[in-house]
Amino acid sequence: MDILYLSQYFYPEQFLNNHIAKSLVASGHEVDVVCCVPNYPVGRFFAGYSNRNRHDGVWEGVRVHRVFTVARGRSAVQLIANYLTYPIAAAWRLFRLKPRAGSISFVSMPSPLFQALAGIFAKRMWRIPTVYWVQDIWPDSAIITLGIRNRVMVRVLNAICGWIYRQADLVMVQSDGFHANIAGFGVPADRIVTLPNCAPDSFRPIDVTAVPERIRSLVPQDRRTIMFAGNIGESQDFDTIIAAAALLPDASRVLIVVVGSGRDEERVKARISDQGLAHRFLFLGRHPEADMPAFFACADAMLVSLRDEPIFALTVPSKVQAYMACGKPILASLKGEGAVIVSEASAGVVVPPSAPMPLAAAMDKVASLDEEDLRAMGRRSRQVYEQRYSLNAVTGKLVSHLEAVLAKASSGI
Repeated sequence: MDILYLSQYFYPEQFLNNHIAKSLVASGHEVDVVCCVPNYPVGRFFAGYSNRNRHDGVWEGVRVHRVFTVARGRSAVQLIANYLTYPIAAAWRLFRLKPRAGSISFVSMPSPLFQALAGIFAKRMWRIPTVYWVQDIWPDSAIITLGIRNRVMVRVLNAICGWIYRQADLVMVQSDGFHANIAGFGVPADRIVTLPNCAPDSFRPIDVTAVPERIRSLVPQDRRTIMFAGNIGESQDFDTIIAAAALLPDASRVLIVVVGSGRDEERVKARISDQGLAHRFLFLGRHPEADMPAFFACADAMLVSLRDEPIFALTVPSKVQAYMACGKPILASLKGEGAVIVSEASAGVVVPPSAPMPLAAAMDKVASLDEEDLRAMGRRSRQVYEQRYSLNAVTGKLVSHLEAVLAKASSGI
């Protein structure tokens, strides 16, 4: 297949897109990625990149086409500008690419849904079928993240998003919980399927003794470390994590290690300082994706959290699969689909979201477990990952869905 891979996010940003695209190439397909100039999650262009210096070219066999980008910044206005600029710039790049007959567009969508407009453009311009992979339910996700309260704006967003969903030849969702929401926009049930998240093949269990000293020295080994890895944003509900840390007894050995960065980072750090909780947290900043398994190996357990919002109960954060791939016990402050995965796998401890007291108790529980109990949780975590979420399994399902859509379009059905 000739696949137009449409997403704002791509290498050197640390997204699953990188590995899916590379895996598609390894499977013998031609892949053209149309993406932004890298700026996630810090909100500014990565060093060496700009709208004049986009670094188009070939990466791991994937042809990369970067388009004019408004960086996400730290304000809602900049974020909206970032969201709205991509589909216009991507459509212009597609026009210049002039896709061949028989191509298919695949829109990989962490927020925003507007990325799909580029796929719709290609469909209308060249009759190329388009397939979405929805990671965040819109407009609900945008309403929560941007704090939209205006009813007229909410109705307009619902109408726009509903129209966008209905243009797809197939809507793939990362969780079974998304099906009813997508169907509610008038998408036929037979055009909705689940494609779960996975993790890079390099995400595997590592013994802490094999971790390079440059990483092992960053994570204290004389405390019980609970590690959070990834984006520090409003959705991740750090206020609850901070409140839970405040409830831990003085004698507790728990240390919360944060590997990552994001739009909410400075506010989170300021709040920790104001509450006198600096001794409970260690921020290590962003590190290359390739180093993540080594960082995880240094932790006793991994933390995943989301705010208590109905829409987040349908979501399985991609870090759940990343943690499971590395064979780590998981402390999950979640409800719904993500909580079910961790609970059914007996891979950790699950508590309700936005509930500081149960989270503090869970942190203490993890700190009290012996090493063998933690290792057993980790083994179950890895076993379930191999059965359901490996990169090869997910890519294989993706290819099957794309081929089926393309065959249907070619036959004129």
